[in-house]
Amino acid sequence: MKKIELDFRYYHRPRKVGISESDIHHNTLHRSLCAGEIALVLVDVWSDHPIDTHLQRGRDITLKRIRPSLEAFRRFGATVIHAPGPGCAKKYPQWVRYAGDDEVRGGFSSPKDDWPPSDFRNKTGAYGKLSRPSESGAQALDEIVRNRLIIAEIAPQDGDEVVVNGDQLHRLLCYKQILYLFYAGFAANICVPFKDYGMRAMKDRGYEIILIRDCTTAVETVDTVEQLDLTKNAVRDTELNIGYTISSSELIETFENAIQ
Repeated sequence: MKKIELDFRYYHRPRKVGISESDIHHNTLHRSLCAGEIALVLVDVWSDHPIDTHLQRGRDITLKRIRPSLEAFRRFGATVIHAPGPGCAKKYPQWVRYAGDDEVRGGFSSPKDDWPPSDFRNKTGAYGKLSRPSESGAQALDEIVRNRLIIAEIAPQDGDEVVVNGDQLHRLLCYKQILYLFYAGFAANICVPFKDYGMRAMKDRGYEIILIRDCTTAVETVDTVEQLDLTKNAVRDTELNIGYTISSSELIETFENAIQ
């Protein structure tokens, strides 16, 4: 089976008492990986989004960096997994391959206990005033969610996989004996780390997590968008608390050398 040699970047935190935060610094970890034990997980690479600037930045990243990375994974013979959320995933026939009863029947949610109270959780009744201010446009937002697809240029192909949730992703990975998950997609500070198929959840299941750091971007704010500060901090958080990162250029070059 084909192998690749990669160097992953992370923040090294010395395991001793009395260190300074300035002692936490970048380091690299070398790994030799087989094609059969790695997968690319594409999180929420949607064709539409209510935040126009985020959508345009994400589309540019998708065409310039994610698509070449995706094609390199395919050529190398590694697994490609699209994780665009249940509503979007079920528009693609591949989603049924590793679907369990819960996914087929429409999903399963574990029962909640009675605390906090239901009205407090939902900000209704006596707690209605706790809700954040709402604006008109909910119908248009619902329409985006209902109609969006995966960006056409990286749409699932016959050999790709599509999952609706973290349980289905885990089931697929178990079947294929995959251990290393390379993440790309959006947003770097919301869905990529926090969805049930995202980096933190899959790290908790025991997988090694590698973010392709230039194949993502965060939802920024008025005081961060110019320098993309939230994107940079999402990468830092991954390197410090979740796993490792690598650039798409390093990854593609390594794949191409292994294929030759």
